[in-house]
Amino acid sequence: MRRPLCLLGLVYVAAVWLVLYGLTNKTAVCDALDREQIVAAGYVDWKEYRLSQNGKTPVIFLSDAVILKQSQVPVLEQFLSDSDKIPKRDLLKFWEKNKTKLQREDAVGIQGILCYMKEEDMPEMGGIVMIQGSYRAFTHATNPGEFDSAEYYAVLGRQGRVMDGILLARSGSYCAFQETMYRFREYLSLLLDACYEEKDASVMKAMLLGEKGTLDAELKELYQMNGIIHILAVSGLHLSVIGMGCHTFFRHVRMPRIVDISLCISLMYCYGTITGMGTSMMRAYIMFVMHLFAELIGRTYDLLTAMIVSALIILLQQPLYLRHSGFLFSFGAVCGIGILLPAVEQNFFGQGRVEKALLSGIAVSISTLPVYLCFYYEFPPYSVLLNLIVIPCMTLVLLGGLASLGMAAFILSLGELPALLVHFLLWFYEKCCVVCTQLPGHIWAAGRPALWQVLLFFGLLLGIVVWNERMPKLLFWQGMLCALLVFGIRLSGGLQITMIDVGQGDCIYLSEESGICMLIDGGSSDKKGVAQYQIVPFLKYEGVSHLDAVFITHPDSDHINGICDLLEEVAEADRFTIGTLYLPDVGEMGRKEEYHELERMARQAKVPVRYLSYKDRLQCGNVRLTCVHPEKGWNTQEANAYSTVLHLSYGDFTALFTGDLEGEGERRVEKIIEKEAALQNITLLKVAHHGSKNSTSTWFLQETAPRIALISSGRNNRYGHPHKELLERLEKQGCAIYSTQPSGAVTVRVQGKNVTVEGYVEPER
Repeated sequence: MRRPLCLLGLVYVAAVWLVLYGLTNKTAVCDALDREQIVAAGYVDWKEYRLSQNGKTPVIFLSDAVILKQSQVPVLEQFLSDSDKIPKRDLLKFWEKNKTKLQREDAVGIQGILCYMKEEDMPEMGGIVMIQGSYRAFTHATNPGEFDSAEYYAVLGRQGRVMDGILLARSGSYCAFQETMYRFREYLSLLLDACYEEKDASVMKAMLLGEKGTLDAELKELYQMNGIIHILAVSGLHLSVIGMGCHTFFRHVRMPRIVDISLCISLMYCYGTITGMGTSMMRAYIMFVMHLFAELIGRTYDLLTAMIVSALIILLQQPLYLRHSGFLFSFGAVCGIGILLPAVEQNFFGQGRVEKALLSGIAVSISTLPVYLCFYYEFPPYSVLLNLIVIPCMTLVLLGGLASLGMAAFILSLGELPALLVHFLLWFYEKCCVVCTQLPGHIWAAGRPALWQVLLFFGLLLGIVVWNERMPKLLFWQGMLCALLVFGIRLSGGLQITMIDVGQGDCIYLSEESGICMLIDGGSSDKKGVAQYQIVPFLKYEGVSHLDAVFITHPDSDHINGICDLLEEVAEADRFTIGTLYLPDVGEMGRKEEYHELERMARQAKVPVRYLSYKDRLQCGNVRLTCVHPEKGWNTQEANAYSTVLHLSYGDFTALFTGDLEGEGERRVEKIIEKEAALQNITLLKVAHHGSKNSTSTWFLQETAPRIALISSGRNNRYGHPHKELLERLEKQGCAIYSTQPSGAVTVRVQGKNVTVEGYVEPER
């Protein structure tokens, strides 16, 4: 059988994927200790510096960690202070034997911790340390598209973090090899700081040393937006330039083959240790070792077999890597080169060097497209062409960086000479990215693909590759186009209403089958960067790059601060556009500073502003929106009282969106409801003011008679929302109550006469 390891590996990977896909329960979150002062102990697995508001913050990664019982803190502290007298082997035996006795019972699930240190007292690698600080649990996403920190860090073996950490004690013994590699890495980092400007130095540290914590944030976003973020990862290119370069040199000087290969493998292992041995580096290192080993024993190196073996080794250590973007991107790129590229080359009309470079970029882009869409929900089409410029120049960038380090190690000023070439290339990269972002269609907002789309895409590609030699060239490219068009299919029809979980605030997304997309409010008082971390990721997930309308019920910060950030993005001609901004048409008394600030920002973003008042109607596709409140020019200083109330009708389905309506405003709406039958017996009510007891009266509920009630409020908010009295009124009315507190984002789908409601977060059992 040809490539038996490939078959075995594919079976194993498929089995792991099926098990992971079948697991409905997410990674357990150890949040019982959240915000509690604790003392953690464990091995120093890694340490680095990360950018923060206060500059560079030292971060220590603890593995095999425990949260100590308070009674055991002085015991372990004394033991570690005396550890200089204890042999390292006995110290390790003590830890393995006693760590479960030291651990708190409510912290058993914690095995790895990130410690953000208050002081720059970095302990040695591989040593056992005790760190005191405030514990923060990683949390799961509560919205579609939101970054799931608990799942991400679970793959890396981390369950929480310690803030403002203080080093209480450290062991006298540590791993001399790891510590030496770390100190050498710090020395190289200082050389790069001396040779390059700050921005260039941060890029070169990421490229050469895997040090991404100090990377310039704006530049990182620019690279990611243009699909070249992969150049910052230490991967196969580094092994090709450094590892194979050393191998070629050793062969040139006629070094014995066994010595040559052993030395190359050892050097690359040291380099991997310096860079942190991420998934891309691990994959490349294993494949590098197999390449040299095949040469040693006189066998042919097989790219696909080496790839499968490296995947098996990584997944045997941590199966959850199948959910990790870095792992999938790395192996997806190799699959593109090893499987798809030969078929593409056979069906292309030219075979020159430029054509082959172009085809390599196309093959890698196509093979990693599903990964890109599943994790980023959008794809930069120009990245295929941009990578044709960037990747060939990367060899020069890496060689220039290595030359800077080598020359600066002897005479510091000499390292600045090759740095000039590197600076020019990095400047060129940045300018190319800026140009691409200004081109029309620089982002394809496809949204997150469904599982059937991913499977169909790979099924079509597999069929094309298998029957490649039997089909005409034109049919081959037609098949490739069909595979790509799979991600443009949208089967979901009807009306979608999603109450996004923004904490203590409001944000409601509306869309229907004609392609109309709208937002009602968007803000939060307890979540920072709500647009960046909740609203924008949700819109990307849905494949939305244009909002036809944004309605502001009233200009309180917990309803508008996310919209303000969104307007800034629109003004910068970034990813989103807004058709019209709608504000409540109230008298000048209610138009305070925040109201006028929204108008100013809309003008700056060139977004038209319209004003809504009682009886104004909008027909948005098959959805009709009618403004119920406020009356035109109504004067009041209470922003909650003049909250815009919108009535939605879609076939037999009706909904009422009430903002923070209360007081005099609610009494005015009650009079209108009494006169208009269309506002009675509604299907869905967005409960006013986050579930305050002073809104949504018994009479209001009896007249509107909603069957479904949605409440948006933050977890453990200081207002006590939703209030018990309000919940009792809703239950008495017979409403099905859905709240963002336990359910995260709540999505209502209407198709014909069928109405379904689902929360993003599974309820706790």
